Amino acid sequence: MEPDFYTKRTQQLLLSGYPVHVDTVDCSSPNAPIIHWHWHEEIEFQYIQKGEAYITCEEDNIAVSEGDIVFINQAVRHFITPSGPSGVIYNALIVHPSFILGFGQLELESKYINPIIANCSLTHLHITRRATQYEQFLALLKQLLALHDERPSCYELLSKASILQLWKLLYDQLPGRTAAPYKITARIANQDAQRVKQAMVYIQEHFMEPITLNDIAEAILVSKSECCRCFKRATGLSPFEYLMKYRITEAAKYMHRKSHESISEIAGAVGFNNTSYFNKVFKKFMGCTPTEYRQTLRRELPKLN
Repeated sequence: MEPDFYTKRTQQLLLSGYPVHVDTVDCSSPNAPIIHWHWHEEIEFQYIQKGEAYITCEEDNIAVSEGDIVFINQAVRHFITPSGPSGVIYNALIVHPSFILGFGQLELESKYINPIIANCSLTHLHITRRATQYEQFLALLKQLLALHDERPSCYELLSKASILQLWKLLYDQLPGRTAAPYKITARIANQDAQRVKQAMVYIQEHFMEPITLNDIAEAILVSKSECCRCFKRATGLSPFEYLMKYRITEAAKYMHRKSHESISEIAGAVGFNNTSYFNKVFKKFMGCTPTEYRQTLRRELPKLN
């Protein structure tokens, strides 16, 4: 599936008011679907019901088997490949981060959500039966799957309660999790959120142009240093890092839609005036060069038909 599929799914989830999605993926037959490289705004929990597989997250290859649980962080490139003779069947629980706490809880987001979402070293977490908190993870995941299937009264509230408990288990895995940098006042958090939203809109409307930090700061009426501070507090990224990440995401979408345009043309279309630098940034975020990514697409496209 091309990146636009996941963008549209995110939009549908957010519009639904209940941004939680569950799939049961059966890769145990010869005609099983192929799960290609993809990424999305949602976090994901995968529970292996049956069989064995390799789950690749960025550059890490994880061997999983029946009963294993894998957490995949936001915007992490991943795919799954059955490895045993009987294939694999797994549940995928998709949750948009906005559902974990809800709108306006930015002080708590800075304290509990951003340390995980913005943690570049936490692309995934593999939870096996040997893990200390495995039974807690498993019980909560099964509860969420049942709530999604049965939809009892107030299932949204019950789901949110289970997701918060799951998030607490994830938070327990972080070293030095009580560090002060994630504590900011509610007033500052709200102000940061408004500024960063405006900055993101500006970046998304002008990413193909030669944007500077000064341009972004002027768009939200703050100094360059304050622009960097509020962006870092709210997202864990600098304005420049967000801009680069957004451009590369758009470049990947371009490669799906514009299969015959050259790499330099795509680089120019998303705001890079230097193809070598575009190649370097693309590899940083995608784990491969633009040419390698395009070659992968060309190998996979016939399988999609």
